[in-house]
Amino acid sequence: MFITQISVYLENCKGTLRTLTKTLAEAGIDMLALSIADTTNFGIVRIVVREADIDKAIVALRENGFIAKTNHVVCAAVPNKPAGLDGLLSIIEAANISIEYMYSLYYSMDNKALMVLRLSAEDMEKEQIAALLAKESVDLISQADINKL
Repeated sequence: MFITQISVYLENCKGTLRTLTKTLAEAGIDMLALSIADTTNFGIVRIVVREADIDKAIVALRENGFIAKTNHVVCAAVPNKPAGLDGLLSIIEAANISIEYMYSLYYSMDNKALMVLRLSAEDMEKEQIAALLAKESVDLISQADINKL
């Protein structure tokens, strides 16, 4: 079970993030999550939106000169209490799965924090990783769930 994430490459220049958010605002896109990772020459902004807005967001971004693409990531609901996240990370570590990156949504669901994770394992496809997490009773969130936020 996966959700769709939009990744946008930004030049490390003053005002580029504002241009991105203005572009999405003018297109009527509600961002449910945003994460920024920085490198020497550029940044990567990762965004989660409702399914109905994905294509509209990609078109608006590209029309305004941004390089944008989509990919699928895991979204897990984590108990909003001490050690809630640690429980999820313990399952991931025990399965020998690597976390490439992780960030949270602006929203919660049933008093659980919503964490977006890009996971990888040498000998597993992403579908196998998701199945393993579900088998371990990790509360995976679907794109349909995201659409209800």
